[in-house]
Amino acid sequence: MHMADTIRVIVVEREPLFRHGLVSVLESIDGIEVAGSADSVEATYRLADEASPVVALIGTTLTEAPGLSFAAEMRRRYPAIATIVIAAHESDDELFSAIRAGAAAYSGRDISEQTLRELVTRAATGEYVINEQLLSKPYVAARVLDQFRTNSTADAAISHALMPLTDRELEILRKVSDGMTNAEIGYALGISAQTVKNHVTSILRKLAVNDRTQAVVTALRRGWLSIEIDSAIEPETAGVTSTPTSRLGAANLS
Repeated sequence: MHMADTIRVIVVEREPLFRHGLVSVLESIDGIEVAGSADSVEATYRLADEASPVVALIGTTLTEAPGLSFAAEMRRRYPAIATIVIAAHESDDELFSAIRAGAAAYSGRDISEQTLRELVTRAATGEYVINEQLLSKPYVAARVLDQFRTNSTADAAISHALMPLTDRELEILRKVSDGMTNAEIGYALGISAQTVKNHVTSILRKLAVNDRTQAVVTALRRGWLSIEIDSAIEPETAGVTSTPTSRLGAANLS
């Protein structure tokens, strides 16, 4: 396929059977072209340089780059290529690492053809589908938000001076981070839900993001927004402690 809207994808996986299986499935999907596959770091760099892919599917079993360090390096070297991490064994810790690595999506090997098509298509348009996975796991969300909050404090003053949002837009984004819907925000601020929606659209455009989740995370990373992470503090019982949760984790950000 060589249509103008064809999504060029490369597959990076050490284990040959799984690599060939991914390639075979992708080749059967309309609108996706497999530009090549690789089983090592150096072969991937050559392929990325020669094939100019839009999306890279990256397994976590490469021996030269354990874990998700290679996914992070790919994002550093090729920021225009969206990365989808395919984990040998899914875990919350790996999801957290995938978010830190800048991955657009994260999935285990039991991914269905339909889900794979959706992840590739959405990643190719610049979406970070991984945000939805983050919101479904409050513990991981708390860790991510805590790290972003810590990392943002040093540059907060500089970042705030460069903030493109108006005071009203920042106020609305803060309420979005609290999990409020457009109707709830409108009621709280004494404006219509449509006006809130217009402000949200402006926020997404100014921050160059695709959804409300990305807007909150972007504002948090740049020090424009702070989010308290609520932890249930309970006495330890039989060695079991409480798990921190985040208001963002329960937010309706669709």
